Amino acid sequence: MEVVVMQRWAVIFLMGVGGCAVAPALAQAPVDSAAVCQRAADKLQGLVPQWRDFVMEFKAEASNPSVLALAEEHRQGRLKASFRRHCQREWGAHQAIFVCFSGSVTELGLALCMQKDTNPHGWEYRP
Repeated sequence: MEVVVMQRWAVIFLMGVGGCAVAPALAQAPVDSAAVCQRAADKLQGLVPQWRDFVMEFKAEASNPSVLALAEEHRQGRLKASFRRHCQREWGAHQAIFVCFSGSVTELGLALCMQKDTNPHGWEYRP
């Protein structure tokens, strides 16, 4: 039994070392902007109404014009297509926020994407 336990620990250790060796390669892998923009548009489509409600609840409309613009596009049924075009057009300057949007699962997550670390260049939505 002691040998089996040691073998398991050896396998786990080797998997951990292998994972550490793979992590830098994954971090430097090229990002598929079209896929990220599509995922971000999908996330926004589902979360923008709640994000707008969140902004309205805290009376923060003046400091969140992009949220209001996204909500208006959503109301008109154009958000996904408009956002995908916008994302592709602005990818070079605002990749970090688009990646953040693509991984968000709540309206608070979307709001957090607007912070300086993921929005260093002051992204604003302009359809």
